[in-house]
Amino acid sequence: MRSYVLLALLAALLALAVACDSDSPAARTPSPEPAAFGFDCAAAIAATAPDASAFPVEVADSLGNAVTLEAPPQRIASLSAGHTETLFAIGAGDQVTAVDNTSDCPAAANDLPNVDAFTPSVEQIAALEPDLVVIFYDPGDLQSSLQGLDIPVLNLVTPESVQGVYDQMALLGEATGHTDDAERVAGEMRKAVEDVRSRLGVVEAPAVFHEVDTNYFSAASGTFIGDLYGMLGAGNIADATGQAYPQMSAEAIIQADPDVIVLADEDAGESADTVKARPGWGSVSAVKNDRIYAIDPDIISRPGPRLVEALRTLAGYLYPELFP
Repeated sequence: MRSYVLLALLAALLALAVACDSDSPAARTPSPEPAAFGFDCAAAIAATAPDASAFPVEVADSLGNAVTLEAPPQRIASLSAGHTETLFAIGAGDQVTAVDNTSDCPAAANDLPNVDAFTPSVEQIAALEPDLVVIFYDPGDLQSSLQGLDIPVLNLVTPESVQGVYDQMALLGEATGHTDDAERVAGEMRKAVEDVRSRLGVVEAPAVFHEVDTNYFSAASGTFIGDLYGMLGAGNIADATGQAYPQMSAEAIIQADPDVIVLADEDAGESADTVKARPGWGSVSAVKNDRIYAIDPDIISRPGPRLVEALRTLAGYLYPELFP
């Protein structure tokens, strides 16, 4: 599992501490053409000039901390891979001058100076002379330390819903002078999401287990990952725990008998074969019916423009008859 996924799970846990299946043609719903929206990591993402007339501006981050920006920031340090993708998607890529060491999308981010995402150094970040720092969790009081050096910081914690992703995109648009661009991108994402949902029709929803890591952590309602499953009508077995990111036991997963298993920990060596080899898992419907899938942890764990790709991918896993 990639380091960003570990960070995303840790951030969410810290936030909690403080905060009809048929193959007959008649049963299928006609499928409209898929929406064109996409975010290609390998492509060059065009930047647009920020709207300086919107400044000064005051924005508040996820914890209610107010940040005043006198002019569009030109030296943004993004310590969050999901928000790096969002900044580029809304046209602010040219304003990003440093990223954390998990920000590998789009390709242009790989050419920027890196900051260690696990143990960020205040001195290293300050030396980059940023005029805005974006974080998604706060190790070692990083935010207050940087603010003490008069460096504006936005702490945008992992959203609890897809709407939260749109809200953070709008906030970053306002903070960077790309309000219209952020509104346009979010609108295109909403349309793409609705296009996927409109193809579902009336179908029997499967029960699913989403595996975040090898310790059986999962993502339930109250997370944007869980919200993606909710949009697809899936029965998320992790919801029974009442927690957002619960650690489930093998016994509980087997008893819940999910129809589909989605692995977001393939990087840690998990696969359909390793799941099938787990003691007692042979009785699980997903195992018996070969419905175990591995998803790229980056597209499912990063709250940004690729959530559309994540939704489309999950739809194919859950409803292969509708999304071949």
